[in-house]
Amino acid sequence: MAAIQKRGNVFRVRIIRKGYQSQSKTFSTRIEAVKWARKIETEIDQGVIKPSKTLANRMLDKQLSFGEAAEHYIKNHSVHKRNRKTETGTIRTLIRHWGQEPAQSIDKAKIFALRDDLLSRGRSGDTVNHYYNAISKIYQMLQIEWSMAVDNPIRGMKRLPANPSRTKRINGESETALLLACEQSASKLLKPIVQFAIETGMRRGEFMGLKWPDIDLASRRAFLYVTKNGEPRQVPLTLKAVQILNEVRGEHPEQVFPLSMDALRRYFEKAVKTAKQSWTSSGVNPFEDLRIHDLRHEALSRLSDAGLNVIELSHISGHRTLGMLQRYVHSSHAAIFAKLDEKIGKNNQV
Repeated sequence: MAAIQKRGNVFRVRIIRKGYQSQSKTFSTRIEAVKWARKIETEIDQGVIKPSKTLANRMLDKQLSFGEAAEHYIKNHSVHKRNRKTETGTIRTLIRHWGQEPAQSIDKAKIFALRDDLLSRGRSGDTVNHYYNAISKIYQMLQIEWSMAVDNPIRGMKRLPANPSRTKRINGESETALLLACEQSASKLLKPIVQFAIETGMRRGEFMGLKWPDIDLASRRAFLYVTKNGEPRQVPLTLKAVQILNEVRGEHPEQVFPLSMDALRRYFEKAVKTAKQSWTSSGVNPFEDLRIHDLRHEALSRLSDAGLNVIELSHISGHRTLGMLQRYVHSSHAAIFAKLDEKIGKNNQV
């Protein structure tokens, strides 16, 4: 069966038939995608494209190893996903655990052993759930594509509770200290990147992937065509964000922030370490376990403090559900008290 998905400005076709290698290709128009899908399906029906005998035979004699199944999934499924690096890394870990074992031998007892091993090494509940999801997808592939009579060992298993949302805020004195540490960085782009992240609430991959054609300074908008949930969106730019963009113009003709992800991580971690060591105020050090993703939390919390409602916040953040948005937004006590005093004060005066 052919499935056609629109990804940004392109159309990706994927054809899955039981016993056959999955086929996929990307096109610039939907008409081209439909034509190619019909051509491939016709070739399968006419026998031009043959079934994958090697894997099919391995499944029939029940000797297919988990490693073979997992490698097939990586090659034909993970490769097409935006999170392919993360999912591939997860599956490679599973292969190290069970690579030589028959696929049909993986049962709930082995899943529980994997879970306990991951938790004993400090992995979070969310991380364990990612492993569960990867295993389940591999077995769904065996059942649907290869008609293999094998149980999905994840079926019926409860996912672990999600991690508690992070409540870290970087503002006031801690923001000043962080920006000062960024100024001392070997990268002159680190400070504007951090400031831009706090001003926009974008994910790291989103603001690092920005190109100048994606920016409309006149209307103060940034266009995000590739996002985590697959839906493009427009992010309004604050006056400060526009100022930051004007300051970095000319650094690179195409990319807004010409820095690799690895370089950004190294520079940011070093700046956080510097800020942490220089922090002298009493109480919890705000730079303990500070991550670059916390800047997104801070940005959305500030927008909430400014009075934006959940619809407006989700328009900026790209969250599809209120539950996910709640994990990111943590209004300050000062903002809550200001709203309480305004509303309750007015009612008491009536």
